[in-house]
Amino acid sequence: MARIPATLNLDRIIEVARALTSLDLHRSDAFDLRFYPPRDADVEATYNYFIAMVAIDHRTNIGDRQFTRRIGDEIFTGSDLLWRLGMEMFNRDSSFFSPANLRRLDPTVVRDWLVGDYGPVWDYGVRAYLLRDVGSHVFRNYGTTIRLFHVSSIEELIDRLSMMAGYEDPVRKKAYLLIKFLVLRGLLKIKPQEMKLPIDNHLTRIAYRLGIVRLEDWVLELMRRDMHLSRELDIELRLAVRDAWDAVIRVSKLDPIAIDDFLWRLGRTICIRDKPQCDKCPLRGLCSAYARGSFINEHNHYLTYYY
Repeated sequence: MARIPATLNLDRIIEVARALTSLDLHRSDAFDLRFYPPRDADVEATYNYFIAMVAIDHRTNIGDRQFTRRIGDEIFTGSDLLWRLGMEMFNRDSSFFSPANLRRLDPTVVRDWLVGDYGPVWDYGVRAYLLRDVGSHVFRNYGTTIRLFHVSSIEELIDRLSMMAGYEDPVRKKAYLLIKFLVLRGLLKIKPQEMKLPIDNHLTRIAYRLGIVRLEDWVLELMRRDMHLSRELDIELRLAVRDAWDAVIRVSKLDPIAIDDFLWRLGRTICIRDKPQCDKCPLRGLCSAYARGSFINEHNHYLTYYY
């Protein structure tokens, strides 16, 4: 019999749901011109931009290699820099993100775009492959990106997206991130119950620390030994985390997009990996890790473009 790696803590899920209802949660700005096209941008170009950028929106920092750069008066790091560079390209030539162009994309072009004196993105070759795959699949099967989104249900859309390497993750992190962006932009309409959270390192780490997901002892031992978990185990754990946050959403009846934006900001700025800023955390009063004084990080599974 397969060993279950994690279970949901229903009591803690209810506590977290209640705590979130007391906070002022809000959606992020998907029209921030530093990262996203303007409101009056061509609709087709906007679809092209988001499906391409989300396909390559996975970890930019591995180990001590930092993907960071000062642009103007701001310092951009990680995914912020990735999207900032995306908009620099969009502003120069929005047709760069068209399926016709992406399907013939030369990896050296991606290298020149994403690698520089600010520190290279660690896998520009992989991101070039993902972009080419998106372009080839959309061009061959739909002709235009907009036609890919002519679906009767979110399930059909996710099935279509999963045929591309950048969206094949069984936990659907990038698929739900793309859906979220398009909803925020007013380009896609869904029912609240259709939206699941795009599970990444931040949401996983917060779930473990709050205690809404209980890890079995053998998984904790692998994590204590800093073992690189298999893809199969990584998927099982992230599915458990997704189910736990889905339960929080159902209990709280809050906007899933607002919850995701809150958790993502919390994970990037407060509930960080090695030195969490607990004094700034609005959830510390019900956090299992804070109560114990022992802070588990997300499980170790680095070499993936799933998230």
